[in-house]
Amino acid sequence: MSKIECPHRGHWQEARPHVILCDQCYANIKDMVDAHVREEGEEPTEARDQTEGRRLSGPGAIFRKTLGTFASRFWALFPLMYLSISFFMLIGIFLSVIGVQTFFPDEYPADRSMTPAFALGIIACLFVFLYAQAGFIFALSHAELSLGDALARALQRFVSYVALVALIAAGIGLGTSMLLIPGVMVGILFSFAPFVFARENAGLISALSKSVRYVAKSWLHVVLRLAPVALVVLCALYFYVYIGVSILMLVRNEFIFIFVISGVISLPVMLITIFVFTVYEDLAAAALPVPLPESIAMPSEEGVVPGAVPRSTRLSPFTDLLRRSWGVYKKRFVPLTILNLVSYLPHAIHIMILLVAYLGLRWLFEAFQATGEFDLLIFLVLPKWLLALFVALVLIYFVLYVLGQIFGLVLYLALELAYVYAVADETIGAWGAIMKARTRLRGFFWAELYRNFIVSTGWALLVPGAVFWTWYQFTPYVFALQREEGTPLSSLSESRELVRGLWGTVFKDLISLRFLPIAIVVIVLWFVFAGLPFYWLFGTLLFFFTGHHLPGMLSIYSPHFWLLLYFCFFIPVGGFYLPFQKVVMYVLYRELKDVQTARDGTH
Repeated sequence: MSKIECPHRGHWQEARPHVILCDQCYANIKDMVDAHVREEGEEPTEARDQTEGRRLSGPGAIFRKTLGTFASRFWALFPLMYLSISFFMLIGIFLSVIGVQTFFPDEYPADRSMTPAFALGIIACLFVFLYAQAGFIFALSHAELSLGDALARALQRFVSYVALVALIAAGIGLGTSMLLIPGVMVGILFSFAPFVFARENAGLISALSKSVRYVAKSWLHVVLRLAPVALVVLCALYFYVYIGVSILMLVRNEFIFIFVISGVISLPVMLITIFVFTVYEDLAAAALPVPLPESIAMPSEEGVVPGAVPRSTRLSPFTDLLRRSWGVYKKRFVPLTILNLVSYLPHAIHIMILLVAYLGLRWLFEAFQATGEFDLLIFLVLPKWLLALFVALVLIYFVLYVLGQIFGLVLYLALELAYVYAVADETIGAWGAIMKARTRLRGFFWAELYRNFIVSTGWALLVPGAVFWTWYQFTPYVFALQREEGTPLSSLSESRELVRGLWGTVFKDLISLRFLPIAIVVIVLWFVFAGLPFYWLFGTLLFFFTGHHLPGMLSIYSPHFWLLLYFCFFIPVGGFYLPFQKVVMYVLYRELKDVQTARDGTH
């Protein structure tokens, strides 16, 4: 790899595609690097990303295609879904009869001669349930197949399909037994496996692994887009429990009840199945490489400025911003994680100081048996030397507390800059990023002081606070990447200039970034409640509002269960999402710089 010269300091350094900062003055030299890489015959990173595949469709397009498939293929798909659900509910009748005869033998004595008939009925209903379900999957995956052809293909691969469903159910069950959340993750990862099995004619392991790859490549898109599935399941569950009871009491016949309720429940289940298949189709199409068409005429070299790159004057959608940020985050995961762990050091020191003070006071009161409501009067009878020692220790404690706060502030400022350097320059590690940040702490202190003062003052009037917050959100990135001759106030003004004309879009992206973890947590909870038996769901709500316990649900009444569940959410957010936010902010800053360059070039 050859070298390029920094235009500001004359420093020569390697022209690596991902390095955009000068090693000496930290100036932004990304355009020079890209131009040099093109001259060497290597395609820049952004151009290589465009050949990986097309963009995913928006939520509106997914919903429109789902409703279109639901309406156009209703009579071809609904009978199979109706058969599957009705025979699944018939299994419940056989199991309820067996349960009543087992637990209430005095009122309902068991007829041993009927046991083989019950077992045969359960097996037959289970076969029809899975066979109709497989036929529905094949009919949905291949629009060209008739109903008979779909059933014939489902029969040919019936054993493999049952094995696939058993593996998915076992994975979800095992994950659910480990604090519920892993079960949701397994369910999402394997959600496309039946369609891969039917559409791509894949085997068991191949269907599961491809489903995991599709989800892993666009995990955020999948989680957000499958959220309606959990809502529909919850609504269908409540409908079945509350409205279904009224229907059963009206008809007073369990078989008529199944005939009626299956037709109603089949509609939302069919709709969400088509919706999941549409999401799968979109992911599968996006995973295919999209080569640049050779038929497109390239502009002549005379009409193009050497090294110029066409730039857009509009920002990318938020989902595309997250996708590109995720690619950068994976490359810089180690240094960003180290910086994130270092950021918790002031909190650990603060907790340790408070803990030492608490244990010291507790030991003092226990040593002098100072308990009760007059325990503080012990200081009136302490010896003078011991009282002086106590005062000295208190002063030392406050000095240590203040020093701890100062250390936390300095470390916070250093890490704010270090995050930028760690993301922007892939040749340095966490320690190198901190050392770069250390040389510019004094100026950054004043930049942050001005920014926080302006933003906090504006928040007193709410609307100006939102405006100032959006304007000056990129101050750390501007300060870190500009030349050392820049002033703190110039960083604020340049950050504002970046957002000029794009305030609404940037504000929406910043708010979406802040509330994204909350949205993911809510969606995961929807899936958790949608997958729980209604008895557990009702028992959880009953315990939350009344404190009464239902039998068989001891785990949710333990505070340790909820504490572990809290850590299941805290660890991903605190350990991974916080540094990911820094990457998203940097990628958004780079895009704003490109928009600013394109905007200035058009004037």
